[in-house]
Amino acid sequence: MTLTDAPSDELLVAYLDGELDALQHQLITDRLSVDPALATRLEALQVADLPFKAAFDSLLDQAPTERLQAMLKSQPSAQAPALSRRRFLAMAAGFAVAGVITDRLFMRWPRPEPGQGWRASVAEYMALYTPQTLENLSADPASHVAQLSSVGAQLGLPLSPAAVNLPGAEFRRAQILDYDGALIGQLTYLDPLHGPLALCITAVRKGAQPIATEQRRGMNVVYWASATHGFMLIGRNPFEALQRMARSVENTLPA
Repeated sequence: MTLTDAPSDELLVAYLDGELDALQHQLITDRLSVDPALATRLEALQVADLPFKAAFDSLLDQAPTERLQAMLKSQPSAQAPALSRRRFLAMAAGFAVAGVITDRLFMRWPRPEPGQGWRASVAEYMALYTPQTLENLSADPASHVAQLSSVGAQLGLPLSPAAVNLPGAEFRRAQILDYDGALIGQLTYLDPLHGPLALCITAVRKGAQPIATEQRRGMNVVYWASATHGFMLIGRNPFEALQRMARSVENTLPA
């Protein structure tokens, strides 16, 4: 790996576990100092060990560990590492945070019913979030500005802390997810009363749609669309509170 390479999640987990040699460790440290997106990925993996553990325990017992071990053994390298339960958990949590929803290597993520679309997929993994999932993420304003700028650039929508402020909730992170080849911007917040909530944004071609509501996975959802983008606000807040937040975003973001 060189300073210009993007390290994999597995390599970042090894960095967190202190399993890299001095050169690799220094290369990642240097990259973190100049790459906000990589720092965000590392923060997600740092948090993943704790808040996702309970949620993944039952899935880990059912996961095809033998199949993954066999895949590792089949690799050309004779030094493929044994997959410890701790490493398996970290990798699984890292994939979940990154938005991997389909079967990737070793774990079949719950899929929504056919025709349910991206809102159903978002609800599937948002149901795993707890306050602890978000509480240790960086509160640095400069980091938040960089994250929003990166996500907005990829979505073709200028994003700023003021534009996506949700009354009563604290912004914690912005990241890009992939749903069947379509980019989704996920902005996560922590509400002191109702826990995690997320504002998700994706490009659409159906045109503007008024605010509507639904329930998914025991959570309340408010969704709408501008001429160019679809929006979804999901959390355990009452519908009235989510609708006020949605109107605030609708009034501040470009149409």
